[in-house]
Amino acid sequence: MRIVLAAALSLLFLTAAPASGDDAVLQRQTRVGSDAATVWYPAHADHRLPIALMLPGANMRSEYYARFASAVADYGFIVVIPERYAMPGYSLPNEESVTEVLTWAREQTADPSSPLRTLADPETLVVAGHSYGGATALYAAADRCQPPFCFGLSYHHPPQLKAIVGHGTNTTIGNFVDAVAVQGIPVLYINGTDDTISEPAEAHESFASLTGAPAAEFVNLLGANHFGLADQDNPPGAAPDSHPGTAPRDQTITTAARWTAMWFLAQLGDETARSYVYDIGPRTDSAVRVEAR
Repeated sequence: MRIVLAAALSLLFLTAAPASGDDAVLQRQTRVGSDAATVWYPAHADHRLPIALMLPGANMRSEYYARFASAVADYGFIVVIPERYAMPGYSLPNEESVTEVLTWAREQTADPSSPLRTLADPETLVVAGHSYGGATALYAAADRCQPPFCFGLSYHHPPQLKAIVGHGTNTTIGNFVDAVAVQGIPVLYINGTDDTISEPAEAHESFASLTGAPAAEFVNLLGANHFGLADQDNPPGAAPDSHPGTAPRDQTITTAARWTAMWFLAQLGDETARSYVYDIGPRTDSAVRVEAR
């Protein structure tokens, strides 16, 4: 009984929204390289925080991830979402953002006018990505310059990159799954069970073919479609998911943010978060099914 009670108390602590009020997370506009970007960060932080780059899906504006980004930031991250336009009116994530966001973070620490001057940690980077953004993160971690997410002779991810989370992500090219070999980076896949764009079977096949990750998990987000982490279903401009999610949006956003933040914290050495993602969460979180390998 004592063990069960301890687990229940831990779950209560970990799954409760960490926000202390509407002003717990602040938001500001910035530029990362040549790209417009939005930043979310905890209002009352008193120490340096990891940079959490969020690479959006194709034609997904940063504003569509506002609730998710705010929730992740509230766990103790500076969340940055850039928008890169491959052509007028069409945005597409790019591997170079993984490097450029660290240059941006260093600029913040050197800028006396920046509210992030004493908060940004340019030596610690984690990356989440949605749809094409997740694939972009995987190829960056594999040191592969993969069109259309990178154009050039090569790409090498910065050593500050510590973990990746892909939402609604797979590496299917045509009729086959591209087996990606990340270079020693822990990877978490989160895929909605109602997703018809990144279908669960093809996302899982990408997860199963992944190599080079010292830790990997696949989280089935129950009742979520492709936009379970977004503020609205089928945002304007994005390829629509024909299957509406069956779980409440508040639940899917909160769950996606919780697992994203806990995975990042676990890979950065937080023992409580490690207990959650590898033990307590898979056993007790009724909003997901989890597979580890």
